[in-house]
Amino acid sequence: MTARAAFEDALEAVKAWHAALPELHQFCPWPQDLTYAERRPNPLPAMELLHSNPGTNTALSAPVLQAYQSIAPYLEWRHTYTAEEVGQHFLDTFAWFELAGPDGHFITCETRITAAYWGPGLLYDRHQHVAEELYTVISGEALFMSDGDPDETLGAGATRYHASNQPHALITQNHPLVVLVFWRGEGLADAPALTPS
Repeated sequence: MTARAAFEDALEAVKAWHAALPELHQFCPWPQDLTYAERRPNPLPAMELLHSNPGTNTALSAPVLQAYQSIAPYLEWRHTYTAEEVGQHFLDTFAWFELAGPDGHFITCETRITAAYWGPGLLYDRHQHVAEELYTVISGEALFMSDGDPDETLGAGATRYHASNQPHALITQNHPLVVLVFWRGEGLADAPALTPS
């Protein structure tokens, strides 16, 4: 299978996930302006963990996880923060990619669709961004925390909404976490920033 075909299959799996979760298709419509863009693969250490320790999924989320695993070698994996900000262990066991968005493997100006992996025992400290956000958990679990909302431990199939510039964080404990994240509104191309203490 070519990289292009693998990405098209992955996009279809994510589209089916979007259609299956009421919270997700109510949050934003499926983008209609998607255009495939070739990007140079950028492997990072956490890519291997996506295969060896993805965490528990469900029958509904399994096709999305399998799609991620199939495109993993072709992905432009990214880090947003430096080792000085989050520590080297965090960078060694975390990675994300933009499947669709202003700078994704599929270009769209209507939303931003990213996916991320965190290994067990990681704190993703308080951060924020202008765009509204809906996390959907594909596999594993984590404790989600947001200013003004109760803390929740969420597993596969669960969702978590963050308003514009609402500081939020998460902690993985004994399990990894794989998420699919949708952004809407202003600031789709912006990076999140750690919230000042």
